[in-house]
Amino acid sequence: MNLFDLTGKVAIVTGASRGLGQTFARALARAGADLAITSRTVDSLKAFTKEVEDMGRRAVPLELDVRDEKSIRAMVSNAAKAYGRIDILVNNAGCNVRKPAVDVTWDDWNLILDTNLRGAFFVAQSVAREMIPHGRGRIINI
Repeated sequence: MNLFDLTGKVAIVTGASRGLGQTFARALARAGADLAITSRTVDSLKAFTKEVEDMGRRAVPLELDVRDEKSIRAMVSNAAKAYGRIDILVNNAGCNVRKPAVDVTWDDWNLILDTNLRGAFFVAQSVAREMIPHGRGRIINI
């Protein structure tokens, strides 16, 4: 019995150019989901798009800067156009400034908050607007 079957589902994974984003996307694809994978640079998604397609799943690479409201809206619109719906969001895009806390600047902190907090919220909000008319969806914030 397969307890994790996502056949026919569509998932967006933000920050999918490397690391945890790719790990989450692979797991979703193995479970049967088709993907919209995002990064600030679409070129960084080329090899991973092929990897997902080689698994027998669809993968649409989309540009996304979570610090830019227009970029968020465009990504969600393009994902919805590609698949007709969005069932799952893995809100993974994030950043960190690697230095001692006493050395973090005002601009460093704003970058972290804009990416990890504001960006995550507004990506979830935009995706939720696509999910609500379908009466369901799942948002996973990392």
